[in-house]
Amino acid sequence: MDPVVSELLEKRFRIPPPKEDKTMSFRDAVERFVRPGDAIHLGLTHTRGGVGPWEILRRFQGQDPRFTLLGVQLTTPATPLLHAGLARKVVTSWAGDSYFAPGPSPVYQRAWQDGVEFEHWSILTYVQRLAAAARGLSWTTTRSLAGSSMARDNRHDYREWEPGLGMVSALVPDISVLHAVAADRSGNVVLTPPLMENVYGAVAARRGAIVTVEKVVDSSVIREHAHLVQLPSSCVAAVVEAPLGGHPGGLSTSGLTGELAEVEPYGDDYEFWVELREAGRDPAAMDAWIKEWVLDVEYPDAYLAQLGSSRIERLRRRGRVDGWREDLESALAGADLAAPPSPEERAVIEASRLLQSRIRGHGYRTLLAGAGMSNLAAWLAAYSLAEDGVPIDLAAEMGLVGYWPHAGEPMLFNQRNFPTCTMLADIDWTMSILVGGQQARAIGALGAAQVDRRANLNSTTIPGERLLMGSGGANDVATCAAETVVVAVQTRDRFPEEVPYVTAPGDRIGVVVTQCGVFEKDPNGELVLTAVHDDDLEAGVRDATERCGWNLRVAPDVRRSEPPSPDDLVTLRLMDPHGWFRS
Repeated sequence: MDPVVSELLEKRFRIPPPKEDKTMSFRDAVERFVRPGDAIHLGLTHTRGGVGPWEILRRFQGQDPRFTLLGVQLTTPATPLLHAGLARKVVTSWAGDSYFAPGPSPVYQRAWQDGVEFEHWSILTYVQRLAAAARGLSWTTTRSLAGSSMARDNRHDYREWEPGLGMVSALVPDISVLHAVAADRSGNVVLTPPLMENVYGAVAARRGAIVTVEKVVDSSVIREHAHLVQLPSSCVAAVVEAPLGGHPGGLSTSGLTGELAEVEPYGDDYEFWVELREAGRDPAAMDAWIKEWVLDVEYPDAYLAQLGSSRIERLRRRGRVDGWREDLESALAGADLAAPPSPEERAVIEASRLLQSRIRGHGYRTLLAGAGMSNLAAWLAAYSLAEDGVPIDLAAEMGLVGYWPHAGEPMLFNQRNFPTCTMLADIDWTMSILVGGQQARAIGALGAAQVDRRANLNSTTIPGERLLMGSGGANDVATCAAETVVVAVQTRDRFPEEVPYVTAPGDRIGVVVTQCGVFEKDPNGELVLTAVHDDDLEAGVRDATERCGWNLRVAPDVRRSEPPSPDDLVTLRLMDPHGWFRS
């Protein structure tokens, strides 16, 4: 080759070294890029931790920065920010405590009572608003929200374009904070799936994203994982190396090779979440928790030391795919697999049978479940159908498609189930395409805090009295899936004649199952009692009627539900050996 050409090739046609270095400490990143009055996006993929947001708490403790917090799901790790009075508004699809079972958060409840504004969206419309902002659009279309109280309350940001089709406005953060596996010094970020809300909030943020990572690596390592780089450097304001920075959430490292294969996964620290949840019940206890884990503990060295090596090792084991058997054996040590079925177990198993019947009868190919009794019913249905060769893809809103849950841990987003998936995606894919798209053949399984006589659901608020949690994916599933089966706990206050807030309209909800029995729609769209679980038919009807807040009609041919088979009952108990959801 001509020497001149060779010299030019060497000079011009090479990958230049990075010119920017965005690495810095937590303290410096927050000092430089977070300002009073900001709309702060707390980004979530499958990693749902709190270490990054807690640095914001360290910086602004004792001040009134009047933040707006944007979170697709604001769970327990975000409660210290609200308790400390740093936010005046919350925009979310769900705000509550997650583990060991989902429920309202007393911290969010107190903040709501003190005047913090909670703006509620469905999980899909929240993501669609961020995606619109990331694309530079003022508005985008949606099939969710129609007929719900969210459509009414958010009329400044929601418009009904035509029946069944609406528009939502863009949601633009000032700064985004999220955790990832790795990045180079310029801010090219590797994220492992599933991606939950994806990176729209980080892309849309006016000042970009503060990204915490397990490891800062050379750009050559980033190029080896270009298929997993979801966030380019142009969208990143700062990179902070933060080992175990997703804590108390977990981190999956599936698909990483080379140098990144050395990054160890870790599981969710459920016990830590519960400790924080318990502290949140009492303001003084919450003050003490914040002092112990945030104000008096610098990250990373002091924080990791306080966690302790044994706890960290337990989380490492929890992050390994094959560790579920060990945990199951431990959980079964005190379990009575031969005990008679509880009313809640009968509800789950009956709901599972109804799901199976509808899947067989209508040829549904996707089954998407919410958390709690509904996901147990869906899991049991899927395994039962599989035995008979009936195809069905289990899906979860965060981006799990075609997954098969392991026994021992009933958490919907358990990362040990990720390797069993046929596809790892995000909320937009699962909710707008898989459940509500052109080729969708989907059925949903949902829970609810309240159900009324027309099967409208409320899991958001009792106006003027109580903040519940929010829609999550409930509105999107109930609105977009072909039909939905609801599994709920029945009391008079949870079964009012008319819900005070419509999280999800009941138009496509055909059946509701409770610990008392089965309620199905009549031609007028009203729920009618068609079966009871009690062996004493008369007593069962009386119990269901007394636990209902309206003049319940009973079908003339009301039946007794079939008792659970031994196999179904044991399978259910293996799925939830601790009884977190089934008792």
